[in-house]
Amino acid sequence: MTLPFRLRFVLVLTLIAFALASAASAAPPAAAPSAAASSAAAPSAAKPESVAASAPADTTHGAAAWKAFPGPDSTLVSKLRSGGYVLVFRHSITDWGQRDSDIENFEDRNQQRNLSKEGVDVATAIGKAIASLKIPIGPVITSPMWRCRDTGQLAFGKNEPNPDLFRRGAPSRAARLAMLSTAPEPGKNVVLVTHQDVLLPIVPGLHRDQLKEADAFVVKPLGNGKFEVLAQVTPADWESMASSNKP
Repeated sequence: MTLPFRLRFVLVLTLIAFALASAASAAPPAAAPSAAASSAAAPSAAKPESVAASAPADTTHGAAAWKAFPGPDSTLVSKLRSGGYVLVFRHSITDWGQRDSDIENFEDRNQQRNLSKEGVDVATAIGKAIASLKIPIGPVITSPMWRCRDTGQLAFGKNEPNPDLFRRGAPSRAARLAMLSTAPEPGKNVVLVTHQDVLLPIVPGLHRDQLKEADAFVVKPLGNGKFEVLAQVTPADWESMASSNKP
């Protein structure tokens, strides 16, 4: 007997569905993912930005975990009055409405981001506070960008432009390490005024914008390219120390 076409079609579909259901029930259940696999699949927790993540390829110390640098303690002023340290400033506060459109012609400030009115006032106040603390200042070496030169001039009355405080690359990086690790002449402190981008690769644990505009690191040179950051000092810290540590 020949079955009608419609009936044969329904019968075929029924048999296919039965076969698929049988195969599914016979298959072993999927193994639960292991703890290791679950951990690998889950998104990792956000981590603070490391030196390697925030710095350009120009790195020296390799990846380093984010760290909080200590603020000034009760001994810092007396140490600085004795000399032997490097004060590493990020330039004072700038006008972010301006942009660096020519980073080769260092003399044309109109093509650079410059200090804002607030930045001028802050740099001047820092200089007055340091002077009132009787902290001896030797050379003031700055990036050739005008925001750094102006910071040095306003705070300390002098500036000595050095392209190694701006340029990237191995030779300039080595020069910066030498500046940070070389002890000043006895009884003096050296001032460097530079940019965060050239500090990120050489200061372990520093991450982007941790050193704010006008902040400074007090660095103890250890020689042979090594140094220790003793404190991160803000503009408000300088004024506070000046008011409580009269000579």
